[in-house]
Amino acid sequence: MKGFYRLLNFEFAKWLAFIAAVCAVAIFAPPIMLHRQLKHYSEYAVNERFEEVYASSGSVLLFLILFALVCAFFLITVYADYWGSKSVYTYLTLPVRREALYFSKAAALVIGLLLLLTAQLIGIRLGYSLYESKIAGYGDGQFVMRNGYFLAMVRSEFFRLLLPLSFSRMLSSLGLLLVTATGLYYVALCERSRKYSGFVVVAAAAWLGIRVLGYRLNETSHYGEPTGLYMSTVLLFALSGYFVWHGLRLVRRGAIA
Repeated sequence: MKGFYRLLNFEFAKWLAFIAAVCAVAIFAPPIMLHRQLKHYSEYAVNERFEEVYASSGSVLLFLILFALVCAFFLITVYADYWGSKSVYTYLTLPVRREALYFSKAAALVIGLLLLLTAQLIGIRLGYSLYESKIAGYGDGQFVMRNGYFLAMVRSEFFRLLLPLSFSRMLSSLGLLLVTATGLYYVALCERSRKYSGFVVVAAAAWLGIRVLGYRLNETSHYGEPTGLYMSTVLLFALSGYFVWHGLRLVRRGAIA
């Protein structure tokens, strides 16, 4: 456990400056983008709901870009061990279990994605405060909707994906996060160990993840427990488990060197 903790500290030290910059963008960029959208709003015009203004401001696209950047940075940290001094050989000879090496890198990615998610939710809340203050300027605040932030979180498919409102959707979002993190690392391990057959399983996981995302972003009802999500969530967790199991096997055997 001590070896894992030290390796995790070492791995996350590589992430610190990058993830701090990404989180800063995720927090402060949406309010700035929303301010530009709200500039021409007035009490004499038909104003969009907050979630519609948020989407039209480009903040959803910004999150996707930041998410892709985090994933790309993780791959850079993995492949950096094969450049220059080729530190991967040093890692494999450390007096720690090789499982610690695997989980330290995977945990760094998961923590990075969770930090991005948290920063995005903070940015959404700051954006709503800006939107609410704009509406409060109309007619002495009589147009401010009570529980408007909660209603926006309920109505927006994107917001419900980031902050699910039911147990089944929480498990679904967790499954999507885990299959993304473990699948991304598994792709790099398969490529380094020349086990290209693993790409077939990754492709199947990507297809399933896209199908689940499509369903989640097009739900006709946001109440109740959609039972169909449980089967897809079980498959997502099963694929994540397979990626971890086979990835650990490749690391233990030293096939990635």
